[in-house]
Amino acid sequence: MSFDLVHFINEHAQSFHEVLDLIPIPLFAKDRQGKYLTCNKAYEETSGKLRQEMIGKTVYDLWPKSQAELFFLKDKELFDTPGQQIYEADISASFGKKCIVQFHKVTFQNNAGETIGLLGAIFDITERKVMEERLKFLGNHDPLTELPNRRQLIQDFEYESKRALRYDRKLALYYMDINKFKKINDDLGHDTGDALLQFISEKVKNLLRENETIYRVGGDEFCILVPEFDHKEQLKILAERVINGISAINHFGGMEINIGCSVGIAIFPENGKTLAEITTSSDKAMFASKKSPNGGFYFGE
Repeated sequence: MSFDLVHFINEHAQSFHEVLDLIPIPLFAKDRQGKYLTCNKAYEETSGKLRQEMIGKTVYDLWPKSQAELFFLKDKELFDTPGQQIYEADISASFGKKCIVQFHKVTFQNNAGETIGLLGAIFDITERKVMEERLKFLGNHDPLTELPNRRQLIQDFEYESKRALRYDRKLALYYMDINKFKKINDDLGHDTGDALLQFISEKVKNLLRENETIYRVGGDEFCILVPEFDHKEQLKILAERVINGISAINHFGGMEINIGCSVGIAIFPENGKTLAEITTSSDKAMFASKKSPNGGFYFGE
């Protein structure tokens, strides 16, 4: 943009700002040194800073260091290649609230054709981004328990199995079924059953290590992915911890209940090289474990 904005602001400051303040989009201008020349009312409201506080200051004077560095580098990038620039940024750290914006910036020149500054506009896209993130989350998570779902398990298994082969490691998949859960639904109703599933999900999550993940893959069926382990004894300990944790739930919602858990464990790659093979192996082992009255665990074949 060949227009000496600095000269225009100096010559017509009052009328310029009166017009600028009518525009509902947050606008700002900076010189080549990165100092703010001006901004409008909409920018003041967005940033929480007054125009007079900003004029003559740089991003390092006004914003947290991590945010200031992003702004500085993007401005430098634009000045190095004058023209237009559009990018998205999470600026929550600057404004003390969830704030994701899209910057639209353009350089301007003086009468000699030298690039002397930039003019920028900010568009708040927080709501759209939050919705996109939520939809992405729901696509890979169970809506009732908010645990990862089968789709996420497919993605995670693909990644972890490749790592296991690369580093000559094993990984394990547990297939879990809640014993006597149908009776809970029949006797106490589906609302109680749903609440119990949420409770169980949270309980099991708290029994796992950071790198172990539980997935809801069916009504009362769950999987646990253990990406690496040293020996089978570790897998046995985890299975017993989960089974005992679930069997210990004998009161829920002010009522006595009697549930248990059956677990089948399959190991990659000895019980299968694909998720379908591993799931089949662990599922068969889980059904075998149901022979135990209070649930138990079996290893796949």
